[in-house]
Amino acid sequence: MRLLVSEKEEAITLRRKGLSYKEILEKVPVAKSTLSVWLQKMPLTDAEKAILKRRRESNISVGRIRAAASLHDLKVARDNILFETARKEFELNRKDPFFYVGMALYWAEGSKRSDMFTFVNSDSDMVFVMLKWMEKFLGVNRNDVHARLYIHKPYAHENCEHYWSSETGIPLKNFRRTVYKPTNLLVKKRPNYKGCIRIELGAVTYFRRYVFWQKMMLEDYRKQG
Repeated sequence: MRLLVSEKEEAITLRRKGLSYKEILEKVPVAKSTLSVWLQKMPLTDAEKAILKRRRESNISVGRIRAAASLHDLKVARDNILFETARKEFELNRKDPFFYVGMALYWAEGSKRSDMFTFVNSDSDMVFVMLKWMEKFLGVNRNDVHARLYIHKPYAHENCEHYWSSETGIPLKNFRRTVYKPTNLLVKKRPNYKGCIRIELGAVTYFRRYVFWQKMMLEDYRKQG
C-alpha cells in the first residue's frame, strides 16, 4: 500500500511539472486506468496548465523540426542524383545551338520563383520553339504539358483557348481555368491579340534540371572569359 501511495504522490508531482500521461507512465509503472483515477480530480493551477501547454507545443515543434530535417535530407539526396544526371545531359548537348536557344528563352521569360518549369508568353512562335525545346531536351510530349490562358475580359467570347490549343498542340483538356485580367477597356484595343499562354510541367525535376544546366552554362562562359 505504501508503494502505491508513493507512486501516486510521484505521479501527481510529475503531472504538476507538466508531464503528459504517457511520460508519467514511463516513470511510474502502473495501469493507465489507475493513473487516470489518481489524476482526474487533481485540478491544475493556471501556471501548471501553462507549463503543460508549453510542453505540448514544444513536442509538436520538435516533431515538425525532425520532419523538416528529414525532408531536407531527402531533397539534398535527390538533388545530388539529379545533378549528376544533368551534368551528363549537359555534356551530351553542349554542342547543340538549339540547347542554348531554349536555355536563353527560359532565362528571359520563364519563372524562377517556384519549383515548377513555367514559361509565359503571348508570341505563339516563341511558345512553339519553347515546346520543341522541352520535347527534345526534357523528353516531354504535349500530353505532359499543362496550360493556362491570361487574357482581358473583352476577348472572352473569342474562345482563345482553342486558338492556343491548335497553335501549341496542347490538348484542351490540359488547359486550366482561364484568368481574365482586369481592364477599364470595354472593347478590344488589339484585334489580333490572343492573350498570354502559360505552359508548365508538373514534376519539380524538370525545373531542377534546367537550373543545373544554367549553372553549368555560366561556368563554361566564365571559363572562356
